[in-house]
Amino acid sequence: MNFRKLVLSGLMLIMIAAASSVSAQTKITKEEWQKQITDYTGQRDNLKRTLAQLSKDIDSLKALLASLDQKVTAVNSETKSLTGASDELRKGYTAQLSALENWVNELARLSNQDLFARKAEIDSVQAKLNDLKKSKLAAMQENHDRLQSLQQKIDGLRAALAKPEFVASLEKTYIVGTWKKNRDCLWNISKKKDIYNNPFMWPKIWQGNRDQIKDPDIIHKGQKLKIPTAGPLTDSEKKAEHKYWSKKRVGTK
Repeated sequence: MNFRKLVLSGLMLIMIAAASSVSAQTKITKEEWQKQITDYTGQRDNLKRTLAQLSKDIDSLKALLASLDQKVTAVNSETKSLTGASDELRKGYTAQLSALENWVNELARLSNQDLFARKAEIDSVQAKLNDLKKSKLAAMQENHDRLQSLQQKIDGLRAALAKPEFVASLEKTYIVGTWKKNRDCLWNISKKKDIYNNPFMWPKIWQGNRDQIKDPDIIHKGQKLKIPTAGPLTDSEKKAEHKYWSKKRVGTK
């Protein structure tokens, strides 16, 4: 509702209230009636003056807005001229920007597991965005706004990956069964298709659960083991495995 409609509605409410007040009173003197009419007429006139002033303010703001629109258009035209880029180059830049937006939006729609698996792409997106920022075309208002929005989305993805609850949602676990029924040992657990599908990754499970696994040859039914993210053995995991096999060879495990 604009100002004019708002003020007119106010006038109508006042007149209705006045009529209701008069009709509701069975006894009223002429002086009282005259006073009410004078009061309501004064309120009406004040609202009319307010409406007139608001109308002037609206017209003034419209003129200011039109002036600012002209200035923005002029600055954009000047910026385009300063970039020295042809229409073809500008179209190419816009296409790259659109492709980058689609890429970031795709990452934003991923589940936590999938986003974590593709987290390296965030660095790739950032690198491409940095290249686009270096172009003179980045100074154009429409491009600048889109670049800013992209940066905010990338920052949002990084922030999401760093949240403790995000990390917790990625944590995979395994409940140890028995050797007789499940043949559970770190080697066999690591070999399971839904774990690592590779028995040689068993040191990951050992090192990821040192708080409850002192000897990797001994695990117990009911233990809830954390399953670290799949990937090559780290240097510390390799070192632990080497130490384990060294002790096995000399029989001093």
